Amino acid sequence: MGRRTNKMKKQGNKVLQTNQAAPIRESIEKISVKELRMYLEKMYYNLKNFIRELAQEFCSKITESFQEMKDVSEVLKRNKEEIIEGKESLNQLKSSMESTTHRQDHLEDRTSGNEDKIFNLENKVDPTEKMINCVTFPHPDTMPEQQLLKPTEWSYCDYFWADKKDPQGNGTVAGFELLLQKQLKGKQMQKEMSEFVRERIKIEEEYAKNLAKLSQNSLAAQEEGSLGEAWAQVKKSLADEAEVHLKFSAKLHSEVEKPLMNFRENFKKDMKKCDHHIADLRKQLASRYASVEKARKALTERQRDLEMKTQQLEIKLSNKTEEDIKKARRKSTQAGDDLMRCVDLYNQAQSKWFEEMVTTTLELERLEVERVEMIRQHLCQYTQLRHETDMFNQSTVEPVDQLLRKVDPAKDRELWVREHKTGNIRPVDMEI
Repeated sequence: MGRRTNKMKKQGNKVLQTNQAAPIRESIEKISVKELRMYLEKMYYNLKNFIRELAQEFCSKITESFQEMKDVSEVLKRNKEEIIEGKESLNQLKSSMESTTHRQDHLEDRTSGNEDKIFNLENKVDPTEKMINCVTFPHPDTMPEQQLLKPTEWSYCDYFWADKKDPQGNGTVAGFELLLQKQLKGKQMQKEMSEFVRERIKIEEEYAKNLAKLSQNSLAAQEEGSLGEAWAQVKKSLADEAEVHLKFSAKLHSEVEKPLMNFRENFKKDMKKCDHHIADLRKQLASRYASVEKARKALTERQRDLEMKTQQLEIKLSNKTEEDIKKARRKSTQAGDDLMRCVDLYNQAQSKWFEEMVTTTLELERLEVERVEMIRQHLCQYTQLRHETDMFNQSTVEPVDQLLRKVDPAKDRELWVREHKTGNIRPVDMEI
């Protein structure tokens, strides 16, 4: 009896399990294998897109962090360079101020004292000469005809011999100083040009970064058919264009900005050397001129003393002997010899200054031509790189144009229907 009861219980449970599983099996049978596969593929595609977007966002943040660190490093480097340049400029300004103070002190020493030290140039020098700031020029009334050293070239060596009144004060500025100021201004312009190119590089890099980021955007990524291919190519062209702009910015740095900066450093050294050399020669010329004036005054005093002693002897107002007269005559002759020696030294110094002025101004002329030609060459390189960038950008757009011309709604509809059709038998009316 007990075995029978257990057997009946087992059969009852089996029937119950069969009745409960029947609806589940029936639901599974209603889901086609194809629909299940599509559902699983869709889940896989969405999961894949989510993981890819998450990875892209993570990579983008890392890239931005590295770029910010790079920008900070560049700013620190530029600040260091500007501090060094500012220090050099201050030292140069200090040297210039000391030189100016020395010249003013020398001028005050030469013109101070007795009033008879202040002389009239027209009465003291040869009427065929005129002295201006310790330099001997032809007198305007008897000026001989002079030929320009380079008559057809408007060269620096022909037009900057005289000093010019300083518009900022009562003093004068040497012609050579004007040339130096022009060169220094050119150096500053070159620095600003290189900074301009640097700003363009930063813009190109930022633009390329934004293009690359946009090319990874998933908007409209599920578009299908020929239009979907064209849309994918549109996004790919952004990535290609970003690469073009990155290469453009790299070439701007190596082929335009860096050469401009390097040339400017060498140019600054050349200018400092020229400035010191000509300034020293001009100081030497002023010193030799002061010696000439001192010797001229000594000769005048000796001649006056000789004349006075001679007159006193003639009218017998003094007991001076012939020996005293001879002694005064020897001193006068010695003073004349000293004057001739000082004049000779002055002429040597002026000749040396003249030669170095010609040589140095021609060198400044050459450096200016070299600077202008170098900038022109690298600006031409800039425009060439820009043309190449436009050509490469055009090449990134051409595939998009080709795919857009191939977009065919009818063909897309055919492909989609073939893949997704559910049946081509149409319903009919019911008949009784």
